[in-house]
Amino acid sequence: MQRTLSAVASGLLFSLSSHASEHAAITPLEPSSMMPVLLATSYEQGIDITQYWQSEKLDGIRALWDGSQLRTRSGRAIVAPAWFTKPLPDYPLEGELWAGRGNFHIVQQTVLDHQPVEQGWQKIEFMLFDMPQAAGDYEKRYYNILYLVKKMKVKHVDYVEHTPISSERELFRHLDNVNNRQGEGIMLRRIDSRYQAGRSSDLLKLKLHQDDEAIVVGYKLGKGKYKGQMGAVLVEWKPGVRFYIGSGFSDELRKSPPPLGSRITFRHNGYTSNDIPKFARFVRVRIE
Repeated sequence: MQRTLSAVASGLLFSLSSHASEHAAITPLEPSSMMPVLLATSYEQGIDITQYWQSEKLDGIRALWDGSQLRTRSGRAIVAPAWFTKPLPDYPLEGELWAGRGNFHIVQQTVLDHQPVEQGWQKIEFMLFDMPQAAGDYEKRYYNILYLVKKMKVKHVDYVEHTPISSERELFRHLDNVNNRQGEGIMLRRIDSRYQAGRSSDLLKLKLHQDDEAIVVGYKLGKGKYKGQMGAVLVEWKPGVRFYIGSGFSDELRKSPPPLGSRITFRHNGYTSNDIPKFARFVRVRIE
């Protein structure tokens, strides 16, 4: 079922005041008893992408607000200026301390200091993406984050935008757009999932691509809509290392594929356990 972000149904939001009351007695966590968090697994082809919302993977430091103290994922206390944490509620929030794309060094230098440096903290935003102890699925938690941010009305607290995605092709298009903006990658959150600590497929990560080249050495016939056309090309990447690339081709190229022996550029996202490029997709025929 297609879900949209254009409007928030009145029944979707629950009362933040009652939610805050529920968690008003939170005791700040010590590093030895850190708040367990949801951990991502790597994206694999074949999942039902329509059950997830995508967002940009921010290159900052993940932070948890336990109701009274900011902490790193490992439980280490983050010493932030009073003005930075004053607007935050007395129930847990999770987000990224972020200073913009390509500015991880600013966050690292500032956030891990034992004495807060005003000049550094002025450049940092707390980008919220979850409410660890809130009831309901992620869709509900997300809309309550939007409501909270709007209610706080402060420049340094914002939310990480999440949007529905309809296909793997659209997913990789988003990934390419993130790369063009010098971003880090994409996160995928299952919208019907409740918050659970530990590594889970409810949260997936897809990092940025790498470009490489290979030689076309064969073809595989297409099926379905591509019946009678090229379905994939067999390429040799390194001596003795061959695999198929079946995505990224236009309809014209499927009818008239790159010739045998031609060198192509392909895009991928890391490597399998057998050191084969993952999620390889065609980019162009290289002109020698």
